[in-house]
Amino acid sequence: MIDFDALVFGPIYSTFGQPAVLTIGSTSYDVVVIDNTKGVTVDEAGSIGVQTIRPAADVRRSVLVRLGIAARDLVDGEVEFNETAWRIKSVLENGNELRLILIEPLDGEVPMHLLTQAGDRRITEAGDFRILE
Repeated sequence: MIDFDALVFGPIYSTFGQPAVLTIGSTSYDVVVIDNTKGVTVDEAGSIGVQTIRPAADVRRSVLVRLGIAARDLVDGEVEFNETAWRIKSVLENGNELRLILIEPLDGEVPMHLLTQAGDRRITEAGDFRILE
């Protein structure tokens, strides 16, 4: 049997992954994530055909299983990578990966790609995309 996770995701996470610290309650775990904090398209819950852009990070399911972490345990957890800490708003399951949908950085610093040219926030405190005129 072919180990798809090891053959495909292993090299991808080795090349593009960022070391991260995942904190659930008072327990911290070292993991590797793919940084998608520039934003990914996400369907809004309860809305039909409405999508929004959210900061996200991908993590391998096999790593979480090995650590004994269920997808439902990730919500309201924290993940820190690239010197920025984020709160996990929700989780999208996608085969061998989980996509962590993130909310505002916990340290109050807003990454440059979440700011407009004028320095205003592109994303509101609630994590919603702000429409700028």
